[in-house]
Parts: sequence; structure tokens; C-alpha cells
Amino acid sequence: MKNKLFAVIFAAILITNITASAEVLGTVTGGWSTYMGADTYFHNVQFTSDSVGLQNEYYVEYTPNEEAVPVIINGSSIWGTRDIKEAEQYMKDNGLRPLVGINADYFSFKTGIPMGYTIIDGEIVSKEYGGQDAVGFRSDGTGFIKWLDIATTVSDGEKTVDVMYINKWCQPGFDPIYMLTDKFGKTTKTSSECIFVICSLVDGTLSIDTSMTMTVDDIFIYNGEIEIPEGKIVMLMDTSGDANCYDFLSRLAVGDTVTVTNTAVGDDGTWKTAQNGVSSVGGRLISGGVVNSNFEAGAAPRTAVGIKADGNIIFYTIDGRQQGYSYGAQLKTLAQRMAELGCVDAINLDGGGSTVISAVFPGNDFSTTVNSPSDGYLRNVANFIFLKDNRERTDVPWIVTLKDAGNTNYLSGMSTVVEVESVYDTANYKMEDMSGLTMGVDTETASTIDDSGYLQLLGTGDVNVVVSGSGGDVASRLYNVYETPEEIKVFNQADWKEISEIYTAPNEELQLNLSAGSYINGTELLSNNSLYTWEVEGDIGTITPEGIFTLADTVNKEGKIKVSVGGCTKEIPVHIADYPKVTVEFADTENHWAKDIISQMAGEGIINGIEEDGKLLFKPDNNTTRAEFASMIVKYQGVDVSQYEDVSLDFTDSDEIPLWAENIIKAAYSEGIIQGRINDDGTVTFAPYDNITRAEAMTIIGRIIPDNDDLPNLPFADSAQIPDWAVEGMQKLYSIGVINGYEDNTILPNNNIKRAESASILYKLMKN
Repeated sequence: MKNKLFAVIFAAILITNITASAEVLGTVTGGWSTYMGADTYFHNVQFTSDSVGLQNEYYVEYTPNEEAVPVIINGSSIWGTRDIKEAEQYMKDNGLRPLVGINADYFSFKTGIPMGYTIIDGEIVSKEYGGQDAVGFRSDGTGFIKWLDIATTVSDGEKTVDVMYINKWCQPGFDPIYMLTDKFGKTTKTSSECIFVICSLVDGTLSIDTSMTMTVDDIFIYNGEIEIPEGKIVMLMDTSGDANCYDFLSRLAVGDTVTVTNTAVGDDGTWKTAQNGVSSVGGRLISGGVVNSNFEAGAAPRTAVGIKADGNIIFYTIDGRQQGYSYGAQLKTLAQRMAELGCVDAINLDGGGSTVISAVFPGNDFSTTVNSPSDGYLRNVANFIFLKDNRERTDVPWIVTLKDAGNTNYLSGMSTVVEVESVYDTANYKMEDMSGLTMGVDTETASTIDDSGYLQLLGTGDVNVVVSGSGGDVASRLYNVYETPEEIKVFNQADWKEISEIYTAPNEELQLNLSAGSYINGTELLSNNSLYTWEVEGDIGTITPEGIFTLADTVNKEGKIKVSVGGCTKEIPVHIADYPKVTVEFADTENHWAKDIISQMAGEGIINGIEEDGKLLFKPDNNTTRAEFASMIVKYQGVDVSQYEDVSLDFTDSDEIPLWAENIIKAAYSEGIIQGRINDDGTVTFAPYDNITRAEAMTIIGRIIPDNDDLPNLPFADSAQIPDWAVEGMQKLYSIGVINGYEDNTILPNNNIKRAESASILYKLMKN
């Protein structure tokens, strides 16, 4: 089956083909590209230059279409700010689907009011005095960048005056007339004596090159803020303001009709076509193909919008002020970069800590903030430009995510289940019904799969599992199957340590549960024991088809355990003989009760002596330090401490750990065998030179014993003195006969444990 994946999945791929001409920001060194659907592509490009180092830009190229259209999102009010996540939630609360968003206009940090013009759904939501460069978007998704200067007047039929601001803050002492709608906020936010004229809309809209009529509902003077009634329009001004404007408002009466007219000054009718738009005091980067270079110096994170010659729109951000990640760009560099991307018109939006870009990537319900804002968090700003996703549910599978399979290398004869985690249709709606998916394999092996995902892996070769829907192939996963491994390893299931040779004394009750593993180039092939052939050579015992080896009741025999699969065989030599025990003699244990135990445990390499005056001493009645006990337990477990050299210890006294014990303690801590001591102030220390108590030692040993749900009560006379954290460990040791207490039936849990006692308890555990 040929893989015909038509979905472009979010993946890290170099995109030098997209920006092959990029020179302004440096040499392209990496990045990725993702198709978002709705003729929209998301790009990340990484640059390196000798002058500034690393740079990271994130931008979207959008081909105008009605499946996704640019809109301006301000939130529930002009007054105040919100971050991009809150803006996305506002969209969802109002039935709008965000696809991609960037921050837009500059704004007042005090009020959150944008510094320029805002057009939303064809209506003027905020108006500035004078003109600014602005970007406009039509209902079909097309865009343009032009100068925007809206002249607003209000007339009662006899007199006409200017309205300088719409939905801006009327500050004390300012001269002009302001017009506020309920989009401004719940109140007027005024703090001085103002004249207020409350009006009702009769006809028309607050749109460019149109007029609307209103009737006066109320007129009054008040010192402070008032509520803005829902659906009403408020004209107001400071009573100390322009006399001509004040005269106009003061002579209005309840029931009067006024006409408001909005005209795009010097425009050719283009702005009347804008359904959404936003202006910026940041300056025009490119105008009619001419790149502007008349900017102040200074690099920063940047946000911009550009229009290409073919009408495609670029929504652009570049991170900055983050050494080793992204330096940022000067405005003249930003203008040149927008030209490199093919823009013939471009406008600079608010940058710095405001710069942000967010996207809902295919196969996701929620958005991702893709860039790294320089503040270290999402800044609250005035408004955003979003691509609003208008696509309807199609139920045609597009993005299929398979559950993580982990290792996909298998020994022939194994089976697994390929599970679908999620399915998104071609409009990026999550599909609950997965019944339309089918599964097949593209392979030259005999492997098969059914529609439930049951995959039988047979033979040697690649097995490409392909998931298909009504629109074609939508996901795939590659499995590797082998009949013959390069290497077989054998493990003891009791501790999962590898076995390469077995030495044992005769007449021992020995049974080993063995497990085989296959490997290619050091990579494990998933398998189970039933795939292998198990046999013994020589009169050493028996082995089952499941790998359970039982030692024969015999003496002085040599033999082998052999395990085979696909022509590869592993042999485990087995030696049955009376081997002398290796012991170590200490000068100070001759008459000690634990002499033989200490000698044998030293011979096993679990405990060490101390060289003094040419004699090897054990000092059996000395207290055991925490570092010494860590050494004993790690050696008892056979842990390779060299594997833990790079582990970091977070104990406050890590620098006090002796060099000989450093890797030992790292290993014990990493394996969860030994923990630190929590002090009264909450800090954690290891205390390597402190004596270890009997309760601590038994708790540590208890951690290497399998759990048992049927633990006995402890019968010791001083059981009440056992710390709560030590009870389970001591119960484990008591249940298997490793501890029995002293002659007076005490266990003395809080006493220090002697070196001889430490050796003895581990010896009993070893013999158990």
C-alpha cells in the first residue's frame, strides 16, 4: 500500500527552501513549518549571525479565503487589557474559533486603551484624532495597508461640531467631545465635572463613510463617572473644555435628533470595505514596494503585518532581548526582512514584551504560545489580530495520533496492538467516531493487521502500519521485525540481572526463572520466552519451555543451558562443584560472636576492613556510619556505582560526603534505597558521618525486599518505640526470620547499629 499522507503534521524540519534568500537576519540554521489548514502556513526560522548570534522568528503566511478570516479582538471592553489566552477564551465564549493570533496596537499602560483606530465587524470601536498607518481586512480575508484618518461630526440640523475621539478616555481638562459606546466599558471612567448626553440609536451604524441618527434620552452635568447604559451612546466633555463644543451639547434637549457622520479623509473608498482593521503609531515599514529606513536605532522583539504582491498576508513576530536564543531586530532590519518575505506593504505593530504569537495546531483543541515573550510571561495588551477559523465540521479524518508504542523493534512471532489516540477532521474538529478508519500494512513480510489494530509481526523486514480514512491515508508507523537476532541475553527474573555463567554447590535447592532477550546493534527486540527454544546439555537439571531451570540433585557436574531463536544461540555454562568459600580474616574478630559471618561477608566483598599498623581490622563493635551502611547495602545489591557518576545530589551537605562514598551514595539514592534526613527547618541532609540507627538500617534493608500484603504484628516489648516510618521495613525482616530481637524480647530500634550487627543482618538476608 502506498503511503499517501495528505496531512502536513507539526514537525521539526529545516525550512531553508522557504527562506533561501534570507540574509538580513543571518544564516538560516534551522526551523520548522506546519500547514494549519485554511490555506495557512506557520513557519519558524532560526538564524545565526556573527554580529548578534541567534535569532528566532515566527510568522504565518495566509492566503485570503473565507475558511479563515482576519479579525480584531479587543475583549469585552476597550478599557483594560488582556493576554492572548484571555483573548482566545473571549473568542470561544462568543462562538469564534481562534486559529492564529498576534498582538496588535500600542496602548496606554494606565488604561489599556489602544493608541489608534480599531474597526471590528465593520464598526468603529475606537477612534483617534488625526491619521495613522493602519491595516484593514475585508470579509473575504483580503487585506490592505493604508493611511487612516476618520473625521467624525455630530449635527443637530443647525450646528455641526467635531467628535475627536470615540471610546477614548475623557481626561480632566481636555477640550473636545468624546463619544462612548457600551464597548468602552461599564462606566465612563471620568473623574471631573462633565456634561453627559445619553442617546439611543435610531438608524445607521458607527461605520466609515456612513451616517447614523440618534435621539437624546437625557442630558445632565455630573462630577465623576457614570454607567454607560447597554446599547446606548454617550456624548460627553469636560465642562471646562472647548466653548463651541460645550454650547452644542448644552443646548440639546431630550427628544432631539442628532446625526453622526464618519468620513475617511482623503480615502478612495478602500476603508469602507474593511470589516476589521487596526492602526499603529509604530510606523510604516514598506509602502508600495519601497522599504523605509528612517527609523530610530535599537533592537527589540517585533510584531508586524505585511501584504505580499500576490495578496498573501504575513503575520510576523521575532523574539528578542534573550541572549543565546534571540537578539531581536531594529526597525530598519524588520522592514528589510518583511521585504525579503515578499511584502510590498508592511506596518510595524507593538513590540517588546508585547510581542506574542499563538496558534491552534492541527490535532489540538487548545492553543500554543509559540514564541518566547521577553518578559518571561504573557503581557496584557489592548487588542490582537486573529485568524478566525470559519471551517465547519467535515468528519473527514485528517490528523490521526497513535498512542505511544515505545520500542517498535520486534522478534518475529510477536504481536502488538496499534491504538488510535485521537482523530481530527479536515477542519480540525476532534472526531469521536473512529469507525471509519481502517488499518493496513505496507510490507514484504508476512505480517498482518486487522481493523481492531491487532498486529502480527512475522518474518524479517520493515512493517509500515498505515491508517486510512475516507480522504486517504492519515497516519503511519514503522515497525522493524527480525527472525534472527545478533545476540541473545539471559536474565534472572528475580532481580533482572544478566546471567552469563552459573556456579553452584551440589544438592542445593536451586530454581531459576530465566528470561531471554534478543538484540540487534544493542537495541532490544521485544519478545517473550515462548518464542525461544530452551534446553540443557549435561546432567545438570531440567528446563521448561518457559525458561524455568531446576538444578539436578548431583555433584561435580559441568553443563550448559542453551537458548535459541532463528539460528542464534546463547550458551550459559553451569558449574556444579564444592567450591571453597572465600573468607577474610581480621585481627580484631578472633573471639567475636560474629567472626565467621564477618569473614564470609568480607569474602563476598560486601564489607571492608581497615588497615592500621600493618593489621587488618574490622572494628566490629564500632557504630556503623550512614556512609558505611550505604556502602554495605550497595555492594550487597551488586550495583555498578560507575553508572551514577553524573548524578547530582541535592543534599545541603553534599560537599561533606567523602570521595570514596560519593558514587556509592549517588547509586543508593538514585535506586531509592537510601534517602536523606529531613531537618526541622525543612532542609535535607545525608549526614554521612552520623551513626545509623537500627530502625534506619532495617528500613533501608526493607526497601530491597519484595512487598508483602500479609505482614505480621511485631511482638517486641519495645515495639511502641519503633518510628512509624520504620514499622513496615521491620515487619518485612521479621516475617522472613532475619530479625528476632534480643534475649529480653526488645529490638532497640533507636539504638545505633554496630558494624558486626550490620554484617550479620545482611548475612541472614543473603542466606534467607
